[in-house]
Amino acid sequence: MKKYRFLPVTALLAGVVLVSSCSDDPDPVIVPPTESGLIEVDGGGATYPNTVFVSLRAEKQTAVPRASWDLAFSTGSDFKVLINGTTGAMASATTKTDINAVGTTEIAAAEASGELIMGFTNMVGILKVDNAANPLSQPVIAAVSATDASNVVYLLSRGASAAEARPWKKVRIIRKGDGYTLQHANADATTFSTLDITKNADDNFVYVNFETGIVDVEPAKTDWDIAWTAGTSSTTSQGTTLAYFYQDLVYHNIYGGTSAVAVLEETVPYAEFDETDVPTLAFNSDNRLTIGSTWRFTGGGPPPSPTPTVYDTIYYIVKDSDGNVYKVRFLSLTKDGERGKPSFEYELVEAGN
Repeated sequence: MKKYRFLPVTALLAGVVLVSSCSDDPDPVIVPPTESGLIEVDGGGATYPNTVFVSLRAEKQTAVPRASWDLAFSTGSDFKVLINGTTGAMASATTKTDINAVGTTEIAAAEASGELIMGFTNMVGILKVDNAANPLSQPVIAAVSATDASNVVYLLSRGASAAEARPWKKVRIIRKGDGYTLQHANADATTFSTLDITKNADDNFVYVNFETGIVDVEPAKTDWDIAWTAGTSSTTSQGTTLAYFYQDLVYHNIYGGTSAVAVLEETVPYAEFDETDVPTLAFNSDNRLTIGSTWRFTGGGPPPSPTPTVYDTIYYIVKDSDGNVYKVRFLSLTKDGERGKPSFEYELVEAGN
C-alpha cells in the first residue's frame, strides 16, 4: 500500500509562503485519501429516519431524511425517473395521458387490488417498485419518451414504511429539451402543478419533493461511496421473490463509479487482506446490493430470537471513483441497544493513481 508522509503545520505554512512568493498560480494541493477510520453512522435511531451517504476517502458522512424527496430524475443521457424506495414508495401506470382525467376510479381500482401496498402479495412480475439492485435498469416509471403522447399518468403511493403516511399522488413526466417537466397533483385533484427539472452532470440525480420542489439529497456523484439506509429490496418466500422493506441496507454508489465485493474471513482474514489480494477479486459495479443486508443478522421470528448483530465472518472491499481500494468491516448494528446507529471500520489497502 502506498504510504503518505504528512508534514507538520508549520512546514506546510512555510511551503505556502514560498509558493506564493514564487508564483501567482500555484499547483493545487493534493489531499491524500484517509488511510483508516471508524464511523458511527448517524441513522437517527430506532425509526431509522435518515439515509447516510459516506465518503471513505474524506471520512465524512452526510445524513438526509429518507422522506425528504419523492422522485429522482436521472442526469445521464437517458430520461429515467426513480421513486423513493427508501420510504417503500410504489407506482402504477394508468392508461391515460391527461393528468386531470385520472382520479377516483383509478384510486379505487388500485386500492382494491392492493398493488400499491407493500407486502407479501406483491410478487415479481406485478411489482410496482424500482429494481432494488440497479434501479435505472428497471424503473417502475417507464423511460420518458420524446413523444409526449407516449408518457402516461402514474399513481404513486409515497410509502409508509417507517415513514408518515401521505396522500397518494398522480404524476406525468414529459421531456423539455435536455431536461424534464413534471406534472403532479394529489390523486383525486382536478388541477395540477408543474415543475421543470434541468439535468446537472455533477450529480447522479436531481431530487424533487412534491411540496418544496428541487431538494438536495445525495452529495455529488463522486463524493460518496456507500450509503446506509432503509429501503425496498426483495426476499424469497416459498420459492417466490417478493418485494420487502429492510432496515440497515447498505448500497454502494454504482452510478458514481464505486464498485464492491464481499470477502469471507475464512478465505482471507480481514487483518491479512492487502494489495496482493486485490487482483483476485471480481468487483461488482452494477449491483448496489453487493453489501445490502448481508452484513447483519436481525434475529427474525418471535422471541426468543437471537439478538440482532453483525456477522463476523464477512467483510467488504470497496473501490471508489478515484481507484482507492478500502477494506470495510461492520462492528455493530446498534448503539446502547438502539437500532439505527451502526458502526464500521475501514482501511486503505491500495491508493488510486
